[in-house]
Amino acid sequence: MTAWDELIDEFRALGGTADNIRLGQGEYGRGLFPIDPAKPVVVRVPDNLLVPVDYMLCENGVRVGPKAQVGERERAWLDRYQAEFAWGGGGADEIRRIFETAQLLPAELRHVLSTQYRCGLWFKDPDDRLVANRFFNARSISYRDRPVVMPLIEMANHGSGANYDTSSGIALCGTFAGEVLVEYSQFDSFDFFLSWGFATQRPLAFSVSLNGSVGSAPLAIDQAFGGKATSQRAWIPELRKTAQGIALPFLMLGHQRFPRLAKGIFYRLMREGGYTGWEEAFDLVHHTNRLHFVNLLMALDGIDLPMARTLRTVAHYQLRAMSFCFGVHEI
Repeated sequence: MTAWDELIDEFRALGGTADNIRLGQGEYGRGLFPIDPAKPVVVRVPDNLLVPVDYMLCENGVRVGPKAQVGERERAWLDRYQAEFAWGGGGADEIRRIFETAQLLPAELRHVLSTQYRCGLWFKDPDDRLVANRFFNARSISYRDRPVVMPLIEMANHGSGANYDTSSGIALCGTFAGEVLVEYSQFDSFDFFLSWGFATQRPLAFSVSLNGSVGSAPLAIDQAFGGKATSQRAWIPELRKTAQGIALPFLMLGHQRFPRLAKGIFYRLMREGGYTGWEEAFDLVHHTNRLHFVNLLMALDGIDLPMARTLRTVAHYQLRAMSFCFGVHEI
């Protein structure tokens, strides 16, 4: 019996479900595959194996911390999983490789990417804490309003396939002709890069964080989309009126399938808030975002290194998604 078989047997004994699943190598590196592609894959991590991220420790490896309320058998399984298949099984090295590709860029450019273009933590000098931060960020999911690690399921790579089911534990189900793929989130291409360090084409784009105005009212837009949209209504942010003006947690700027929706959302929010001048305000937000990524492309011009190529691809994807914005769908 292999170490993987032993791990799966104990996982099932602890209440987990792992049907028709194996570990393998594919186009995206290590991932999950069906044993029989004609049959459905079912993986479900039960509540007793879902540990909040802030209860995990990264000291000479990753393990469950003493504050986590898990049984000794569950703790032993989780620690073994991290040591042999997650952090110690190549997960930490995957994160370090992203930092290493970023470190190949000139120091001055890394500073500009980190500060002016807000391209995330990948361009900082990595230490063990930062590597652990990125590792858990890439392998956790919000469950009952807390980020938790999701063993086994986190080994599935991103792609058009299944979606996570968080109704009872964390589950991943479906029939797959090849590799088991799951849509990590409904972020845009830029946010995917910030979270996972790779470029993937997305059908929508959100605004970067910025400050502007709607008429005479100051406007602050954050970059805090939750990543899970069950309907178009989830793309409508909550407008907050603050002492400083208007605050939006996020703002969609374009969608390939719904090109009239972005303006419709913004116009509705401003109209209901009693503001005027929203047409020009949206155009200025859109222009500022386009300029952000055009200038990013210019900053990377002529640099033929892997991370520069990745960022150029991200910028092109973001600009493409933003271009799907025309007309107004009144909502």
